[in-house]
Amino acid sequence: MSGSLVMVAVKDPEHADELARVACQMARGTGAELMAISVAEIGPALPLDAEAEILDREAKQALERAAQVALEACGCEIRTTLVRARAAGPALVEEAQERRAGLLVMGYHGRLGIGQMLLGSCVQYVATHAPCRVILEISPAASHGRE
Repeated sequence: MSGSLVMVAVKDPEHADELARVACQMARGTGAELMAISVAEIGPALPLDAEAEILDREAKQALERAAQVALEACGCEIRTTLVRARAAGPALVEEAQERRAGLLVMGYHGRLGIGQMLLGSCVQYVATHAPCRVILEISPAASHGRE
């Protein structure tokens, strides 16, 4: 792996477990550091630095869950960071570039509108712009079209 950092992108607490486990396995296997990142997407009507705890709530819960799973289930220490942005894809790519990540682990859960591309705009953006390898963890429900 070209970098010594494995980043794992978590969006919601209920999907953080498997992503944290995959990232821990990759970090342990390569001796890399581990970092969980969550992007709180803020709509254009609000400034990115708006003072509203509710804007960050789900992202913070996802990071807390990822850190808990990494420590309890895998014995891995994990750094966490929350980023506010208009769109998650570009924010994840920028963070991976700035931190010189060697690997980015992210999930796909099949919650798309009819107009979305096959894997969704965030996943597609990251897959085509990431400065590092990307591992995509696809939930079983998404791969069978049940979500």
